[in-house]
Formats: sequence, C-alpha cells, structure tokens
Amino acid sequence: AYYGVILASAELLERDLVCGSAAPPVQDPGDDSEESHSPCRCRFFGPTAYQTMIISTVGEIALNPLNILGINFLGRRLSLCITMGCTALFFLLLNICTSSTGMTGFLFMLRALVSANFNTIYIYTAEVYPTTMRALGMGTSGSLCRVGAMVAPFISQVLMSASFSGALCLFSSVCIVCAISAFTLPIETKGRALQ
Repeated sequence: AYYGVILASAELLERDLVCGSAAPPVQDPGDDSEESHSPCRCRFFGPTAYQTMIISTVGEIALNPLNILGINFLGRRLSLCITMGCTALFFLLLNICTSSTGMTGFLFMLRALVSANFNTIYIYTAEVYPTTMRALGMGTSGSLCRVGAMVAPFISQVLMSASFSGALCLFSSVCIVCAISAFTLPIETKGRALQ
C-alpha cells in the first residue's frame, strides 16, 4: 500500500480524473509519426499536479503526532487495525467523482495513513520479538516489504491502465486483510518491556 499509493498518485494525476476536468487532447488523425502509435504516452504535469504531489507528501509527516498518540493510547494492534481500515476506505474513495481539492485531500489522507501503517508495523515488529530473534523478525519483515515494493508498480501502473477500479479495489482489499490480521495478532506490546 505504501509504495502503491506513491505510484498511483502520479498515475491519478496523469490521468486527470477530477470531475469536470478537460478531456485529454485528441490525437490528430493525420499524424503518422512513430510517437502517435506508441502505447506509452506521457502527459506533462502542470503546476496544480505538482502542488497536489507536494501537499500529499506532507501528509506523511503531518499526522505523525496523531499516530504516536494512537500507538501509545490505543495500542499497536488496534491502531494498526484502524489505520489499515481507513487506508482501505480512502483507496475506495479515489473511485468517486470529486473536485481537485477533494482529490488532494484523499491523496493527503492516503499518504498519511500508509505512513502511519508503516511506522506502526516497524515499531510492533521491533517490540514483539525477543532479542534473540529480533534481527530475524526485522529482516523477514524488511524482505517482505521489498517484495511489496517490487509488486506495487505492476498493480499501480500496469493493472491501473487495464482496470482503474480493479487496481484500487485490490489495494483496498489487501488493506482490509491486513486490518483483520492486525486485529487478530496474539500479542499486544503496549507498555510491555522489551525482552
């Protein structure tokens, strides 16, 4: 979800899916250049797209104090369950027709929530394993994170070009599975001394 939302943000802005936005320019039928037949078409970002990217990136930092409070008061499992569930919801909200401000708000919240998920998982993983197994647990977690980083471009760019809703629903369903898994974790490390 973390890498997917970053890549999907660029894809969303390139597609300009804001309601009421201008349609993409129509290709000149008399243009027989090699570029006109290429499946790879790039549209340059305008100032608004860059502004949206910067605002959404700030979301990764802006809600960290709230995330810290949630982790310390609600516990790691419940905090992760809530943020994963909200991440799934915001992935689904990207499917609805909205204004430019609404899209920026959705992307801001998505980036904030996936950052909170990442922070919570990192803290929980370090706390749940005893010292003798901590390196193995953190290494395995890091390896699986890299697998996610390898898969995310295919989902957020290749699948999104085939089925926009399908890609967002896939990210959302993975987050729902993670929220359920977080809720069923057997150990809560809130207030527990490291072993």
